[in-house]
Amino acid sequence: MTAVVRRGSLTRLSALLGLAAVVLIATACAEAARERLALGDSVPMSVAIIVHGAPGDPFWAEVRAGAEDAARTFDVNLFWRSTPDGSERVRLIDEAVQQGFDVIVVSLSDPDPVAEVVSDALLIGITVYVINAGDAIGAELGVDSYFGQVETVAGLAVGDRLREAGATHLLCVKHEERNVALDTRCSRAGQRVDALTELHVSPEEAVGDRIEAALREEPSIDAVLTMNTLLMSEASHAIDRIRATDARSLFHAVFELNDVVLDAIESGAVLFAVDQQPYLQGYLPVAYSRLTEYSRRTQGDELADALLQWIAGRGVLLGPGFVDEGNVERVRSALQRSDALNSAGGGSTE
Repeated sequence: MTAVVRRGSLTRLSALLGLAAVVLIATACAEAARERLALGDSVPMSVAIIVHGAPGDPFWAEVRAGAEDAARTFDVNLFWRSTPDGSERVRLIDEAVQQGFDVIVVSLSDPDPVAEVVSDALLIGITVYVINAGDAIGAELGVDSYFGQVETVAGLAVGDRLREAGATHLLCVKHEERNVALDTRCSRAGQRVDALTELHVSPEEAVGDRIEAALREEPSIDAVLTMNTLLMSEASHAIDRIRATDARSLFHAVFELNDVVLDAIESGAVLFAVDQQPYLQGYLPVAYSRLTEYSRRTQGDELADALLQWIAGRGVLLGPGFVDEGNVERVRSALQRSDALNSAGGGSTE
């Protein structure tokens, strides 16, 4: 699944929602979608998105951009908050419940702090979607759907690709504690190679020095897996320093996709990147919330009902998509066309 969709280019969204010909995003402008869903006749709708990303993280900025675009298109009142503090997320979710939000969207990277309050929301009939992390625990809790990638699949696929490249000992660098998604990526990728070393780092410390020290301490490490652009850049510098004094082969893969990562792939610093389409992780649950409301209001739109049942039963898997030297030029061109369309449209979803 090659993931190249970004803001302003909703080809993948067309494949998902356009199946029922309900939301005319890819083939018509936002006004046509509003007319098709009869938004002028609908009651106001509110969606709260409360996730675990750190402030300033470009991945979560892209998720938020998708959510805000969908909110504008579908007349949704959106509340957004991203914080790595689990107790703060519990408080915010509880407040969203008390304030009567129609839909609450959460990430379950560290499910223990928020599982109880999510369960409480579900018990009183609030719709809850999970994005990005926590598909398995979300299913156990009974949430209404999931939007993101299955980390078990992503981790195994990364491990397979590294093994095929010749890697035998993986250094997996994690920047968040108690994040089940990162834990799963590392453990599953490690299952596909001979040995796994996990390194926990904090963005506030000298990450590059920690990675370099780990590589020097264990000379058998021949692959590094990082989880975002910051870690990728620090790891790349550390790998360069190792190569200056050590002739060993070192492969580098990253869970992120943006222009900086594309540059790294083109230069050979990164072997491949994994994309899970953050923009659509934000866009789709907001759009789906309005689609659900439309189906209830019309009491029997067969196409809408069929799509709702399909998504509720399976969720929407948005990754893993892989970008390497074989398709990096195509992906960059697609992203450039997407950015051009978005600029021309003034940020609309036309």
